[in-house]
Amino acid sequence: MNPFNFNVPTKIIFEPGSTSRLGSLLSDDGVNSALVITDKGVLKAGCLEGVFDSLDSMGIIHETYDGVEQNPTENNVREALRILRECNYDSIIAVGGGSSIDTAKAVVAMTKEGKDIGELYEGVLKGDAPLSLVAIPTTAGTGSEVTWSAVITDTERKVKETARGEFMYPKIALIDPELTISLPSHITASTGMDALTHAMEAFITKGAHAMSDALAMEASLLIFENLRDAVNDGSNLKARSAMSIASTLAGMSFSISGLGVVHGMAEPLGGRYNVPHGIANSILLPHCLSFNCDAVEGKLAIMARLLGINGNHSEHDTSHLLVKEVARLSDDVGIPHKLDVVINQDEFDSLITDASKNSCLPANPKPVSRKDIASIYSNVLKVE
Repeated sequence: MNPFNFNVPTKIIFEPGSTSRLGSLLSDDGVNSALVITDKGVLKAGCLEGVFDSLDSMGIIHETYDGVEQNPTENNVREALRILRECNYDSIIAVGGGSSIDTAKAVVAMTKEGKDIGELYEGVLKGDAPLSLVAIPTTAGTGSEVTWSAVITDTERKVKETARGEFMYPKIALIDPELTISLPSHITASTGMDALTHAMEAFITKGAHAMSDALAMEASLLIFENLRDAVNDGSNLKARSAMSIASTLAGMSFSISGLGVVHGMAEPLGGRYNVPHGIANSILLPHCLSFNCDAVEGKLAIMARLLGINGNHSEHDTSHLLVKEVARLSDDVGIPHKLDVVINQDEFDSLITDASKNSCLPANPKPVSRKDIASIYSNVLKVE
């Protein structure tokens, strides 16, 4: 059994309608002003109305930065920081998916360190948070509301980099499943499969331990039981609530155990071709689970039996049945089999190089070679 340290310092509040508590929570914390960081889609969907009403009710001054892109860039972080500094806000509220929350965490890191985001990708940043950060997810997939990292795209080098810091955990995560009701079905599907990727990678990574396993198993069970319902009927608050909880549990799990080859290969697709992270993970997950199967048959068989997948077979057969059920779930919620990406051989070689250098690969349960990466990529994109 692997030793572990377990510390997720974020205060987690789960309740439908909990967004209405935002203003009083900040006021109790002595906050007088806030920068809201989000994207234009969230703003258009009306998810910020309750946020603004709650802030206004407590007299908290606020302004909104809505320029976050689907794969947040260094310039997104710099623009948000400029607004924060101009008005000297004493808190940040991130409303949206992982892109908005990661942007907010990167702003906190730059504020604390007094450095450009490009200088903050090495090592783990230490110390206390310089200002309050509240994360309000509007998708059920990222788990970023309970992690200490921010994945940001360097658009010049076309790579995704990760900043990590003890103070980058949001102080409060408001999990309000009502905010996810407006999500289109295809985003519900891809973010839900993203959460499943987090849970399953966390479960089999080299760093997995008793605590991360418990979180990952409950998250996986909730997703298998509720994702189809959430996709088929977005107004189903029971399914939406279960998916919101699952996403947070999966985020907690991978934040303390690490990830693996799925993320190692998904991040270069986002950095080079702006593929949405949830889509990249969703499409890669069955292929990467199949690749890892022989190294973690026992653990995958445990997961399979938890999910009600035929336990009368050997561990080998049961683990492969789990992979098939993951692929079936992906099909059922409309995830495509291949990425809409066509590249030439030189680009393919560069993509493989990026993946082989990714910081997630060392935690994968078995070694991953360039040949392995090439084989998996060949299954999900077209090389001309």
